[in-house]
Amino acid sequence: MRTILAGAVGALIIAAPARAEAVPTLLRDWTALNSLCRGGSGDDPRTQAACDRRDALDRRLVAAGWCYGRPGDIGAQRTWQPCGGAAGQPAQAGTGTPQGAARRALLDAARGPAEAGRGQPVQFVVHALNRDGPWAFLFARMQRPDGRPLGRGADDLGSNDYAALLRQDGGGWRVVDFTVGPTDVAWENWDRRYGAPASVFAVR
Repeated sequence: MRTILAGAVGALIIAAPARAEAVPTLLRDWTALNSLCRGGSGDDPRTQAACDRRDALDRRLVAAGWCYGRPGDIGAQRTWQPCGGAAGQPAQAGTGTPQGAARRALLDAARGPAEAGRGQPVQFVVHALNRDGPWAFLFARMQRPDGRPLGRGADDLGSNDYAALLRQDGGGWRVVDFTVGPTDVAWENWDRRYGAPASVFAVR
C-alpha cells in the first residue's frame, strides 16, 4: 500500500506544465492528489507530499482563472469551475480591488494584528488587496509611516511582509487570520480552512 502511494505521488509530481490549455490535466491531477492527501495516514510523509503538491496545483488553477466553489458554498458543494461562470465559458476574475473609502476601511481593519506588540504605527505598501463578496485578502510590506523599515525584534520572522484574510459582517471588516513576517505562502490553505474563494488570494 505504501509503495503504491509513493509511486502515485511521484508520478503526479511531474504533471503537465501550468498553461491555460492544460487545465483538464491540472484538474485530474488535483483530484487524484486530493484523494491521496485526505485518505492517507496523517503521520506518513508521503501523505504530506501529496497535500503539498495538491496545494501547489491550487495556485496554478487560480492563476489560470479557476475558483474552488462560490461564496456561500458549503464544503460538499465546492468544486473547481471557471471564476466567470459555467464550465466551457471564458474565465473571468471573481475579485475586485477596493478603492477610496472601501480601501481605507480594509487597511484600517487589517492593521491591528500588524501593529500588535510593536509600539509603533505601521504603514502598508500594498502588493495585493482583493475583495470577493464578503471576503478580502491583503498582502503587503510593513514599514514606518516615514518610509523607513520597521525595527524587527528577535521574535519576528524573516521578512517585513504581512498577509491577512478578512470577512465583512454587520460590524464591518474583521480579521479572520493573518501572518506576520512570512517567508513562504503561509495562506495557501486558508480558502479550504475558512471557506473563502480561492480567487481572492491572487498575488501578482
